[in-house]
Amino acid sequence: MTTISGFRSQLFHAANEVHQLTPLQAQRLLEGAVALIRCMREQTGMEPNTDAPDITVRLLEIANSAQSRSEREIRNALLESSDIIRLLTMILDSLDELANDGP
Repeated sequence: MTTISGFRSQLFHAANEVHQLTPLQAQRLLEGAVALIRCMREQTGMEPNTDAPDITVRLLEIANSAQSRSEREIRNALLESSDIIRLLTMILDSLDELANDGP
C-alpha cells in the first residue's frame, strides 16, 4: 500500500469512527489532508477554482475549530478530503500514463 492510499484509508477509517477521535486527532488528520491536497495540486499543475472558495481553506477552518464542530462536520470533512485525494491520485496517474505513452 502506498503512502497516499494508506493515508486515504486512515482518513476513511477515522470518518467511520469519528466518535473515537479527539479534536486534536481530527485537526491533525485534516491538516495533513490539506497539505497533501495542496502538494498534489501543485504536481498536477492545477490551480484552485478562483470563482469559488478553496476547499482547503474550509477544511482548515474545520480543523482549527475541531473542538467546537459536530461529529457530522468532522466526518464530512474527513470523507471529503479523502475523496479529493482519490481524485487527485487518479489525475496524477493519468498524467503519468500520458507521459509514458508520449514520444
